[in-house]
Amino acid sequence: RYTVPFTPLKERIEEEAPHLSLPLAALQNAIGTNDFEKYINSLISIRRVDDQLLLITKREMYRSIIISQFLPAIKESFAVSSVRIISQ
Repeated sequence: RYTVPFTPLKERIEEEAPHLSLPLAALQNAIGTNDFEKYINSLISIRRVDDQLLLITKREMYRSIIISQFLPAIKESFAVSSVRIISQ
């Protein structure tokens, strides 16, 4: 069975959505590299539409931690009023 290796979010954003690179870097500075690597760089996807941000994570536990600990920093870094986080 063939599987594609996981590419960290930061690398994918630089290629697929470079307009999100600066907010992502601001978020890394705000929450610290260790938490960023564990909870944000492991995201399956991040999408911004107008004033809303959608994050898809692979673990429900990560979703809960992101909501409880990083939501204000995410909103500020991406300049959005609404953040929706789902686990897949």
